[in-house]
Amino acid sequence: MTSSSLRMIAVLGLGRSGRAACLRAAQQGISYVAYDDKLAQKAELDVQGICLTPPADWAWDKLDALVISPGIPHHHPAPHPVAKQAQDAGIPVISEIEFALRTGLTGRLVTVTGTNGKSTITALIGHILADAGYEVAIGGNLGEPLCELPALSQTGIYVAELSSYQLETTPSLSCDCTIISNITPDHLDRHGGFDGYVKAKKNALLSVKAGGLACLGTGPILEEFAQALAPDITCLRLDISQQNALDKAVLDTIQNPALSGPHNAENCLAAIFVCRYFGLSDAVIYDAITRFSGLPHRMQPAGTSGTVSFINDSKATNAEAAARALRSFESIWWCAGGLAKDAGLTACLPHLAAVRGAFLYGASANDFARQLDGLVPVSLNETLDEAVGAAVASARSDVSNDTHTILLSPAAASFDQYDSFEARGDAFCARAKQLIASGISEPSGKAVPHA
Repeated sequence: MTSSSLRMIAVLGLGRSGRAACLRAAQQGISYVAYDDKLAQKAELDVQGICLTPPADWAWDKLDALVISPGIPHHHPAPHPVAKQAQDAGIPVISEIEFALRTGLTGRLVTVTGTNGKSTITALIGHILADAGYEVAIGGNLGEPLCELPALSQTGIYVAELSSYQLETTPSLSCDCTIISNITPDHLDRHGGFDGYVKAKKNALLSVKAGGLACLGTGPILEEFAQALAPDITCLRLDISQQNALDKAVLDTIQNPALSGPHNAENCLAAIFVCRYFGLSDAVIYDAITRFSGLPHRMQPAGTSGTVSFINDSKATNAEAAARALRSFESIWWCAGGLAKDAGLTACLPHLAAVRGAFLYGASANDFARQLDGLVPVSLNETLDEAVGAAVASARSDVSNDTHTILLSPAAASFDQYDSFEARGDAFCARAKQLIASGISEPSGKAVPHA
């Protein structure tokens, strides 16, 4: 379907991507109706010229597509009533990404997905390309919706992070490069189980053009993906142990706190492969990597006082992501909790060697404590603020180590106490700032200067 065949659309869900779809439709002369179950944002919508129209008043017989927010289910665990009505009427249910593609997104396209690491990879690729003077725009599930990104020339490069939800509803996806960092169980309720989640991720692989590049992480599922690739697509694996001596040396010596930990070596490798594909020299790529500032809430330094450092990894909303952080620091006072995924902390349990204590809070605290029983000292707390305070008090009493890392890597979603992982991370950073300002002492009791 081309833009000329889209005469009228409906938009369900008026978060940022839904609003972007409405505004793009208006710019292109496509009629639209829009609705959101939550009416709190009506004043803002009125300012943008977006009117709310109840689905009962839609001209269903004239709709060419329903653009649905990624947060709204269209199949599992149960379809939203409006999505079901569209499907019953034979109206395609598509993402904002799909709508952008069908309404004239030009230039070359890199897609990035995976259970963990996709945001850092997306931002790092965009940083390197822009640093080298390339025409580049970054968006999708990270930052701006594709419908808001500027028009690029045919040689321009879009770097788009795509979630499993978006991949399910973007049938026209066609890209020059794709990266699938890893696949572990996540969002199973929305995909009807792990098989559905894997199928959604595989859509990224199936979208690669002839002559394109696929960068795949490790593990049996991605090994199967690699074997299934067409012969005219180059496949490179994100396996540090299998790289040439030069790449190993560079990855081992990256001096950038924003890219600490072995998982970030894999993220760098993905960026190196893609930027080489677009013609950048290794010298340019390596230099840009050293100047990457990182992303908020992803192993983000949140302040230091003496030997005590605070690390905000609030984006670690599952155990696999938290396990990566636990492998990245020495002498960790670990703050974890929230709404846990099905397996809880299982993926973290083999990586507790550096953990001096676990300071648990929120809805999952008791379940996490049971999983950690006998493995590390555990402190139960009601709130994140209390957990951070208890972690700092414990770190101050420790005299056996030179470093004391207060790590927020929750291994759980935020929604028991916070509206988003960003709000949770901001709260952690504010608490760290408060504690540093109040004067954190060395284990000996001697006050240290603030960093």
